Amino acid sequence: MTESITLKSISQQRKSSNWGEIPPFFHLVASSIAELEGMNIHGFDNAFKRLVKRNNWNLERLGGEEQLSGKITVKRKPQLIVHRRFVGNNYEVHCMPEVNEEPVVLYSKNNPKIDFTVWDPSTMQCLIKLPDFIEFIRFAFTRGDEIDQKLVKFAAMTVDNILKDLATEIDIVGLKGYSINHIIERIEEEGSVE
Repeated sequence: MTESITLKSISQQRKSSNWGEIPPFFHLVASSIAELEGMNIHGFDNAFKRLVKRNNWNLERLGGEEQLSGKITVKRKPQLIVHRRFVGNNYEVHCMPEVNEEPVVLYSKNNPKIDFTVWDPSTMQCLIKLPDFIEFIRFAFTRGDEIDQKLVKFAAMTVDNILKDLATEIDIVGLKGYSINHIIERIEEEGSVE
C-alpha cells in the first residue's frame, strides 16, 4: 500500500531530518500551501469563494434563475481566463473575465457584458499566491534535497487541484502561463533553474 503524501508528512520529514527544526524558508512555503489547501472548504473569504458565489453571477447573461428554494441554476457557467504568472519572486494564479477578447482588470458593477454582477479585481482576480516560491524552487533544485523538492511537487498538486475544483463551477476558457509542473519538467530536462 502506498503512503499518501500530505503536507503534514512532508513537514514531519523536514523536521526529522533537521534536528527537530523546520527552516524558516521551508516554513514560509509550507504555510502558504496550507492556506491554499483549504481555501474552498474552510469558511474564510477568498477569491475562490467569491468566484463560485452564485448570487454574484449575472443570471441574465448566464441564462439563470433563482428558484423559490433559493437555489440558483444557470444554462452556462461564468467564463474566465486563467493566467499563471511570476510576480517578482511569487508564483500567482490570476483569473479574469474578458470583454471583446480583452481582460477586465477594473472594477465593474452591473455590466451586461460580464458574467459577474460585481467584478472586483482587488478581491477576485488573484486566486493563488505563493510568496517567494520562485526562490524556493531555485533552492530546492540546486542546494535543497528530496524533501524540498517534494514540497515543490506538493505545491504543484495543490494548485492543480484548486483549478480542477474551480472548473466544476466556472468555465475556464483559457489557461495561460506555466504550471509548476511545467517548470519542474523544464528544470529536470535542462538541469537548470534559470
